[in-house]
Amino acid sequence: MKYIKQIFIAVMMLGATSCSEFLEYQPSTEVSPDVAFESLDNAKATLVGAYDQLSSPYFDGLYVPIMNDVMGEDLMINSDNNWGWFVSVYQMEMLANYQWVTNPWAVGYKVIYDANMIIHNTPNIPKATESEKAELIAQAKALRAYCYLHLIQMYADSYHKAPEGDGVILRTIPAAAEDEDFGRASTQEVYDQIIEDLSYAVENMTESDYKGFLDQRGAQALLARTYLLTENWEKASEYAEQAYTGLSLMTVEEMWGGFMLFDNNPEAIFYLDYTRTDNNIYLSLPSFYWPEYGYSSIRADEVFLDKFDDADIRKGFFTFYEPIDADNYLVLKFGHNEALGNAHMIKIRASEMYLIKAEAEAELGNDEAAIEAVYEVMKRANGGAVKPTASGEELVNVILEERRRELFGEGFRWFDIKRRNQAFVREGQHWAKWNFGPEDNDYYRLTFPIPQGEIDSNTEINEENQNQGY
Repeated sequence: MKYIKQIFIAVMMLGATSCSEFLEYQPSTEVSPDVAFESLDNAKATLVGAYDQLSSPYFDGLYVPIMNDVMGEDLMINSDNNWGWFVSVYQMEMLANYQWVTNPWAVGYKVIYDANMIIHNTPNIPKATESEKAELIAQAKALRAYCYLHLIQMYADSYHKAPEGDGVILRTIPAAAEDEDFGRASTQEVYDQIIEDLSYAVENMTESDYKGFLDQRGAQALLARTYLLTENWEKASEYAEQAYTGLSLMTVEEMWGGFMLFDNNPEAIFYLDYTRTDNNIYLSLPSFYWPEYGYSSIRADEVFLDKFDDADIRKGFFTFYEPIDADNYLVLKFGHNEALGNAHMIKIRASEMYLIKAEAEAELGNDEAAIEAVYEVMKRANGGAVKPTASGEELVNVILEERRRELFGEGFRWFDIKRRNQAFVREGQHWAKWNFGPEDNDYYRLTFPIPQGEIDSNTEINEENQNQGY
């Protein structure tokens, strides 16, 4: 990895851009494909560059996971001393030109552009074997699918609500500035492409000990997520089980260190290797949770804490510290790894896969299998946990509540509300309260607008193609 990163510095094809169209980056400073793909090592360096952008604070390094939680009901942004970070997101008062909307779109599509470059150019790499080419293409397709999975959930209605509705822009080949514009593909078309990419990845990748890249197990886990989102319960259960088989859940001791030091987390399937050497030190996920004055902005109140039994070790991730906040609890689930600005942020882990398995089996009416899967997560965190006896819709709700306790802060709550078409209710100490259901006009707030810059520059998208409510 160190050798590849050294090559990446020398062969950086992912440079600055002067193009204003988000999907048509053709950076004038980039190294040409002839150089970037003149060898397998150079092509791998290009892949490292794509992952480096994935960890950008404007995408999965900070914005996406933070927004996924503060767009829910469980966690909140502190009402003061927050420098304005994510305030309008938490208030659910978004406009199409806000940075919270435009930045994830731009960076997500830039990573997709780079993945497309790898997929398109890898077949012509000299001296690379067919299996080496196939694995590199598989890694790029898994990365492309990962980005599209975020974008389709953020910028389009849920699959449950409108599978044939407007999704996002689907590009599977590199686009130059002079190429034709694309409009919004349907949500179904986007999910079909995600499944196609991940299926190829599963077939052409192996499992790696290094979890900073997506591997075969990571692709299986992403397929489990995708099938959960598209309500294909059989496939969701199948791939979730494949993804967690052979992994152990964290012990109680490992749980306390598992969100800081990746070496102590046996259930990690994929994480972002976020380091201070190539990212802004304070624009990392731990900086917004850990008690650093001016950045520590994420809070929980007693309403959310009441969801945890006193015997639940996860309740220990919350602390009341009056000098920083006299009203609500700090969230200490994440910490810096050895030095401020270093963070190995876990994006996929085995516990989530058990919960996907549980939810899918409950929807299929296989109550016993669902209960066994969710109980694996419950009993690890709570020695006094009682195995559920519910069935049907009541069992599904038990599992969804366990998702809230297990996955808080990891970037799931917003998407879980949307995909299940649930009511949105904030209570307790939340200072931006909302109460609306799927049939209410305000439900549009759970979907981001298409960025205004895209509408202004893309001839195939106009104001009529904007999402409802914007």
